[in-house]
Amino acid sequence: MMTRYWHRRRFPQPRRLGAATAGTALLVTLAACGGEGASPSGAVMRDSAGIEIVENTAPLWAEGEGWELSETPLLSIGELEGDPRYQLYQVYDARRLSDGRIVVANAGSSELRFYDGKGRFKGAAGRKGGGPGEFKGLADVWALADDSLLAYDFRNDRISFFDPSGEFLRSFQLQSLTGGKSSPNLVSPFADGSLLISARTMFFSPQTEGGLRRDSVLYLRCDPAGALLDSVGWFPGPEWYVKSDEGVMAASSRAFGRSPVATAFADAFYFGSSDSYEIAHYDANGQLRRLIRRTHQSLDVTAEDIESWIEERLAEADDENQRTFWEKLYADMPFPETMPAYERLIVDAEGSLWVEEYRRPTDEQPRWTVFDPDGVMLGEVETPPEFQVFQIGSDFVLGRWTDELDVEHVQLYKLKGR
Repeated sequence: MMTRYWHRRRFPQPRRLGAATAGTALLVTLAACGGEGASPSGAVMRDSAGIEIVENTAPLWAEGEGWELSETPLLSIGELEGDPRYQLYQVYDARRLSDGRIVVANAGSSELRFYDGKGRFKGAAGRKGGGPGEFKGLADVWALADDSLLAYDFRNDRISFFDPSGEFLRSFQLQSLTGGKSSPNLVSPFADGSLLISARTMFFSPQTEGGLRRDSVLYLRCDPAGALLDSVGWFPGPEWYVKSDEGVMAASSRAFGRSPVATAFADAFYFGSSDSYEIAHYDANGQLRRLIRRTHQSLDVTAEDIESWIEERLAEADDENQRTFWEKLYADMPFPETMPAYERLIVDAEGSLWVEEYRRPTDEQPRWTVFDPDGVMLGEVETPPEFQVFQIGSDFVLGRWTDELDVEHVQLYKLKGR
């Protein structure tokens, strides 16, 4: 029997799989049992058994106030033709360093590329391969406190470290954390350099029962050398649909399925299951400290949404046989009545939480709801269509923009109004 797996994201790297712990039942059944107060935004804060709950009903920003991106980017790196050092392909991440340099994870060439504050190429680190400092599936790059770099290679199952100039320092295998008994992925680093890791334990085999699946994900914390520090807890994983047909077993992420998200910051992390508009704030040891909620109505899944979703995925088929198989799979897949509450989480340099709202397949306008470090909803910020946000600083937003010719550009926008 042949087994196939498909798990699609907006860009194809296996990361940011986090969220909602085995305490999910706790999150939805907590009763208020403490003091209560309202902020000027309409947010109500109360205490429940030592856990702060922030209920947001209206934004703090008034009409016409708030933050916004500059109309045009301050910096744009990427060309259709010309110098290959400026031709980007499969840019899966980028970071701005404290000296203004931009580091680009260009997976198409298996390189970390360095550009100065004016976008001029300054050098590169890495190449395709499995040796020290080489990559097969470059996905993430993170700048640590001293501007040293952490790069995640999902195909080599490896975390590699580089100094600020791009010199390779060391690496370790993620599988060493789980003994090969799960599929670990980097979520993000904490401020002290330790790492939040998700370890997916769901495996498929010819004997896997068909239908909808949502198994658990174990979250771990390890030090920068790869030594396990703590098991943070069990979290519900993403929704999958499993189908067997004519000797082939296929596992696909569910259309409009709930896919938990998480991100580490400072000495804590946020997660959300995306089932409802609730995001939990945990400390690094997995202790629940705060629940952030927002009045929200999830989008209904319409026939047009389903048609658009299927068409987009069928267009990615490699040949007619694969297309036919996918058509059968999607014809049997049960679609949910509503879409997830949100899509991604990013914490900016000042500790504010940015939540990317879930959109219909035909909606090209990204929208982010911003919460201050205390969980109070500030308001909404729009980012350009076809722009994938990687990093949000105190006064900038860095990401990848894809033009109408599918040419990739790393762009830096000014964040105004802060």
